[in-house]
Amino acid sequence: MIRGMATVLIVLGIPLLLVSSAVRSVTMNESFYLHEFARYGVGQVTGFSEAELSQVAQAFIQYFSSGDQTLNAQVSRSQGTIVLFNEREIAHMQDVQSIMQVVFRAGWLALVLLLLGGGAVALFDRGAALSTLILAAGVGGGITAILIGLLALGSFVDFGRLFLLFHSLSFANDLWLLDPSRDRLIQLFPQGFFFDAAIQIGLRSGGIGALMALVSFIGLRVLP
Repeated sequence: MIRGMATVLIVLGIPLLLVSSAVRSVTMNESFYLHEFARYGVGQVTGFSEAELSQVAQAFIQYFSSGDQTLNAQVSRSQGTIVLFNEREIAHMQDVQSIMQVVFRAGWLALVLLLLGGGAVALFDRGAALSTLILAAGVGGGITAILIGLLALGSFVDFGRLFLLFHSLSFANDLWLLDPSRDRLIQLFPQGFFFDAAIQIGLRSGGIGALMALVSFIGLRVLP
């Protein structure tokens, strides 16, 4: 009974930890922002230089890491300071921030689940603790890889539809419907940016999950 519950805690914790960590690693990576800005010609669309786009990236990284509700993003020039976003964009980013903080907190929850599950196995299943942990890690990693694989397949088939579905389900308002002719938020972050971010998150979480499943399979075969 305890062994089964502990295994479930570990299996649940692994996908949460892998996905949360992958989201954090992508959204907190200035190099990723700058690479995407260059790839989609954001400088030409917005009129911002590479140095100014670096300020934009740093503003978003600071915003997500701080947990603040209001995004006060600015670009400094010799002629003065440019406030990047209007009230509608800032309000939408408050909704985005709420989701991001849930994802980040899920990582901490995952650590608690893993510690509880691992501790229970170590205390109450000492005779088979290693094999139980290896099996649980493999199942958790495998589930992560399968789920990410299915989402990746859907993204390659029709990412635009998934993107719209995500927004419709995640937000209780239409603040995310922005005008690319005037709203800098969508100029800075076109749909391709999010597709690339999703691929990076999928590769990092699903890839590690698949590796865990493979190592677990090998480990269980070589254990006496």
